[in-house]
Amino acid sequence: MTTVTSRARPARDRTLADRFLGVVPLLAIFFWLCAIYAWQAWRHGSPWLFGDELELSQLSRAIAETGHAARRGQPHSFDTLYTYVIAPAWKLHSTQHAYDAVKYLNVILMTAVAFPAYGIARHVSGKIPALFAAAAAAVIPALFYTSLIVEEPLAYPYSTLCLFLIIKALTRRTRWWIVGAVLVSIVAPAVRGELIVIPATFMLALMFRLWQTEPSMRWRRTWSAADWVGGAVVVAGAAIVLSAIFGHRSQEWVIATGFYKHRMFTYGLRAAGALTIGLGVLPVVVGLATLWRVPGERYRVELRTFRCVVLAAVITFGMYTAVKASYLSTTFGTVTVERNLVYLAPLFFAATALWLERRALHPVAVAVASAFALYLILTTPYEMQFRLYSDAPGFALLEWLNRTALALTPGGAKVLLLVVLVAVVAVLVGTRYVPRAAPALAIAVAAFVLAWNGAGQLTASAASNAFSRSSLSNIHGGPEWLDGKTNGAPTFYLGQGIQDPNSVNLLEFWNRSVKQVWSLDGTAPGPGPTLTPDLARTNGTLFPDPKYEYAVAEPGIVFAGTPLAHHEHRAGGRFQRWTLYRVSHPLRLKRSITGLYPDGWSGPNGTQYTQYTTPGGGTGTIAIRVSRQDWSGPFTPANVQVTMGGVRIGTDKQPHLALPYTIRKWRIRRNESKTFVLHTPGPRFRVEVAVAPFFRPHDLAPERTSDARPLGAEVSYRFTRSRRTRR
Repeated sequence: MTTVTSRARPARDRTLADRFLGVVPLLAIFFWLCAIYAWQAWRHGSPWLFGDELELSQLSRAIAETGHAARRGQPHSFDTLYTYVIAPAWKLHSTQHAYDAVKYLNVILMTAVAFPAYGIARHVSGKIPALFAAAAAAVIPALFYTSLIVEEPLAYPYSTLCLFLIIKALTRRTRWWIVGAVLVSIVAPAVRGELIVIPATFMLALMFRLWQTEPSMRWRRTWSAADWVGGAVVVAGAAIVLSAIFGHRSQEWVIATGFYKHRMFTYGLRAAGALTIGLGVLPVVVGLATLWRVPGERYRVELRTFRCVVLAAVITFGMYTAVKASYLSTTFGTVTVERNLVYLAPLFFAATALWLERRALHPVAVAVASAFALYLILTTPYEMQFRLYSDAPGFALLEWLNRTALALTPGGAKVLLLVVLVAVVAVLVGTRYVPRAAPALAIAVAAFVLAWNGAGQLTASAASNAFSRSSLSNIHGGPEWLDGKTNGAPTFYLGQGIQDPNSVNLLEFWNRSVKQVWSLDGTAPGPGPTLTPDLARTNGTLFPDPKYEYAVAEPGIVFAGTPLAHHEHRAGGRFQRWTLYRVSHPLRLKRSITGLYPDGWSGPNGTQYTQYTTPGGGTGTIAIRVSRQDWSGPFTPANVQVTMGGVRIGTDKQPHLALPYTIRKWRIRRNESKTFVLHTPGPRFRVEVAVAPFFRPHDLAPERTSDARPLGAEVSYRFTRSRRTRR
């Protein structure tokens, strides 16, 4: 017998230099991916995913300023640790510099998923496959979130860290691993609400692991058929009790599991389909097939623990995603919420790393997992009508292929994915029966998975950056213009007819002096509290008065005070001007216009012009132009009524028409316009223009426009004071 002496240095003899060289490849992956994502973040000019980004910015800014979370000055309960992590960035004086700091911090945090992902994969595979898993976990399409102010940059790596420590705790069963796993699991829900499933994953994995211990298996060998039935009844009863407990604490759980179970199945699988497509199909097939023990497999506690954690995570994250998707369908809309499932990706890549090393799976498990993937491919809507579906970045590559010269259709995408699935099955089966080709196929598989995920991330990031540039183009010139004019002094915004809130959200994000967002008609956008001020007196005095020195108003709203500056922005497809005022106190309006969309069309409730004061308190004339000259499609004639009278305060504390003394009527048709000139009393009067019936352009000409707003007519007002009152 020949004894072979290993040339490897024992672990205890490894020097510090050896240890450093050992982690260089992993550090290189982290460094180069950080460089790529930092470049993407540098090209990302502005937030666009409102209101997530604006709300988290509001909360973190308040924490930076006062130490407590708040939205528009109103205290807010604790939501996520992410706001505390990015809060120091807002200590920077410049909003641009603070925003850049947040993005680069996101890059470092989210790319750091490579380290715990490597640890998970190293638990079941060798070093080289584990490096593949680390790189793959850090290049999935969801990494485009690094440029956004959302919770994923912290939640994704933290969830992976939790899963790594849970695996280690259940494998090693030593004090420090267990304490570490317990602590990070307890903190997980504070990182993101969804990570409430981390403690559940820990407990469920522990139960699965105990089920597979030798004493447990010996005990089960003594069970009779009645024992098995009794055990099933106990499990079902426990599930019912847990469901009742969850329902008592969660309205979402009650609605989804009590009334919309079919939506849980349908919309939950949509999210799974998006994840499967985004990861390149193979990792999901391999990850699920790994749960089945391979014939002749040697017992390894590490592998058994890994399977327990994977199964527990699939159940808990899958259930959470299904419940959320079902609930959103009743309160918001049908959403493919893949972003709630991306936390499974590091586990699936670790399973893929295991396959790359041993290239063995149970044939029946491959068949079942492939059938599941086939069902997802055939039933998942690919959302290719969007350039980027922010809740499901897994579709990004298909959406990009649809917009390139290939013009890939949903049907073509389905064929492409079916080809990928067939190739996946061929590779997984072929490596078992053609061992000589296995190494080359394994390398090709690793390259394909990395390329597919990397392409998805790049295309998602490119689309996100395009959205950010488009969003920023809504504001001409420097977006921080207001802070420059007010030197950061508290300012409030007042608008009306706000249909597209992007410009207002951008104004608030880029200018920290904006403390309140108000409207005259209740259309002020969130997130955060809004206000429709009351009319305290018919001279235009508003209540409450925030006692701010500055106010920003939309066109048609004129404050008593001094206009200081104007700034252009796009609203309703047209450029308009914000006006910055140094307001006089008590807070008063000189005049206001309500009921108009930003492009000048009136809505279903008509439009109202209220004059609270005139120069010198004199009389004048007002010209009201009513037009449909910008609509040349099919027409519906409408009746126009122009009414003028005094101003009174209604029971709703808003201005209303009092003592109407002038009424003009007209019937408007396509391409017609008319100007009504009325003599006005002084100094207070109100004009209301009603157009009925209204029309929806999309209903009359769906091939020409997607505008589904209820429209009356284009209305404009021009007041001219009498000559005898002029100075």
